[in-house]
Amino acid sequence: MDFEAAKKKGRLVEHHEELNYWRFKEDFHEVLRGTVIIGNRFISGFPKIKRIFTLEKGLAKNMPAEDVYVEEKIDGFNLRVLSEGGKTFAFSRGGFLDAFSTEKVRGIRFESFFKKYPKYTLCGEMIGNTPYTFPAKGYDVKLLVFDILDEESKLIPVEEKYSLLKKFGIISVPVLGKLKTSDLKKLKQIALSINKDKKEGMVLKSSDRKHVVKYVVPNSDIEDIAHASHALFNMPAGFFHQRVLRSAIFIRDMSLDRKKYAEELGQAFYEKLISQLDGAEAGEGVFDEYEISIKDVTIWDKILKHMGKEVRIEVVFKREEGGSTRIRFKKKYKDTGKRLHEFLNGKAVED
Repeated sequence: MDFEAAKKKGRLVEHHEELNYWRFKEDFHEVLRGTVIIGNRFISGFPKIKRIFTLEKGLAKNMPAEDVYVEEKIDGFNLRVLSEGGKTFAFSRGGFLDAFSTEKVRGIRFESFFKKYPKYTLCGEMIGNTPYTFPAKGYDVKLLVFDILDEESKLIPVEEKYSLLKKFGIISVPVLGKLKTSDLKKLKQIALSINKDKKEGMVLKSSDRKHVVKYVVPNSDIEDIAHASHALFNMPAGFFHQRVLRSAIFIRDMSLDRKKYAEELGQAFYEKLISQLDGAEAGEGVFDEYEISIKDVTIWDKILKHMGKEVRIEVVFKREEGGSTRIRFKKKYKDTGKRLHEFLNGKAVED
């Protein structure tokens, strides 16, 4: 790999933080966005996973393996956790050293794993009270591991991963079973159970981890829309139509109650949006609230530094609690707030 060419084109950028590292900000030839280089160490970015829209035909075209491991798909903050210089670090999907997550994973304590496998990388989803996921009750944060990269930054086979996680007491994403791709009845039962429990979906992996697809259920799609409808002008292109489409296909394939889901979809689009229109009209903006607890108060400044320019942060409270600082804050969506304020106060547009 010609790293100098990547640097000259601005694809590979250097960071000087607690750890000095290089980050691929975009894909470059075969190197994935988010890939990190620390000294002579190369930690691959996490590959994108194909999404199937219909279970039977999607598996037939995209999963050549006869047997698959089925895992629950978790909606969280994607991280790669590794050890360097005797310390644990957490990197975001984009390849940034995340100070908040690093503090949290050091509290979870993966030292015994990294002592035995110092050049391995844990790939997981952090859920709970993070700056990027909605607040949880009953716990602070959890890291659920779904994959492990070996010393060559290759994904290890699924059974080997399960064995290592069990051996070192590391929490895995929920494992739903090993099935044949031809056992569509059982796979559909799992999908319907996930939907009933209002979880996100499932990931199906071949034993050697070379083939993988994801399949999301409609309750998750509708919940995403419900959480995001008030920030409609800040959402990525296709956010809403993707979720409407894939939920519609699932409802059709599984012969679910169309009227019931139509009502839930309508409520999802309207409820949170309408609830924030008064504030938008008054110029207070539209927002979501998050709550975190940190031991190192300087982490808050680092969180603010990495927040996107499309949001403005407003602290609701900041207080000391038993050696930690608890912060509740609003993430205000600037573009949506501005446009809704203008529309609600008489601005016209030409269609």
